[in-house]
Formats: sequence, C-alpha cells, structure tokens
Amino acid sequence: MENEGAVNEIFAYTLTEKPKTSKLAVISLVFGMLGPCSGGAAWIASFNDFSTVENPLLIALFSCGLAWILGLALGTKSLKIIEDSEGQLLGREYAIAGIVISAVWMVLILAVLLLPALFYVNS
Repeated sequence: MENEGAVNEIFAYTLTEKPKTSKLAVISLVFGMLGPCSGGAAWIASFNDFSTVENPLLIALFSCGLAWILGLALGTKSLKIIEDSEGQLLGREYAIAGIVISAVWMVLILAVLLLPALFYVNS
C-alpha cells in the first residue's frame, strides 16, 4: 500500500497534463498552403541568371507541386498518429485541412497540365 500514493500522484499528473497539438499536422497544413508557391520554383528556374543548374527543367519537374505532395502525405500520416494517440495529441482539424487543401491543389495542378491536351484533342 506504500506504492498507492505514488500511483495516485502519477495518475493525477497524467490527468492534468494537457494534450499537445501534433506538429506533423501543422506542417501538413503549411505544406498544403504552400502548394502554389512550390510551382514558383519552376518559373525562377526558367531564368538562367538565377539558376546555376545546367538543365532548369529538372528543377521545374521536381519542384512543381512538391509542397502539396508533402502536405498530402504528412496529413494522412499525422491523422493516423493522432487517432492512435488515444487523446494525447490534438490537431485532427489541421491534418484534415492539410489533406483537403493539398488535394485541391493536386486537382488544380493536374487540370492545368491536362488542359492543353484537351484543347488539342477537341480542335
């Protein structure tokens, strides 16, 4: 019964400890919002004055939409971690917002890439 006081003290501490917000979910939201900015690297890479890379197309292909891909991946991973934490982590809303915003950018970027092909087929 000597350990009962220590157990009660630990139990009281865990009840008063506030759950923390998942950093991964917040990062997912930030990457989701940076989706259109990652395409800006393709525009900058097209200028030879700013880029020392021999082939700026490599930068353009790598950077176009990299942020939304990370936002989507980190959002799904953080949502899984938050659900498995049993109330110890908060931020489910951030993770869902990161997933939704990243998915919207994905649809928009793919639509912009496919529009020239649609116009070519229809004409």
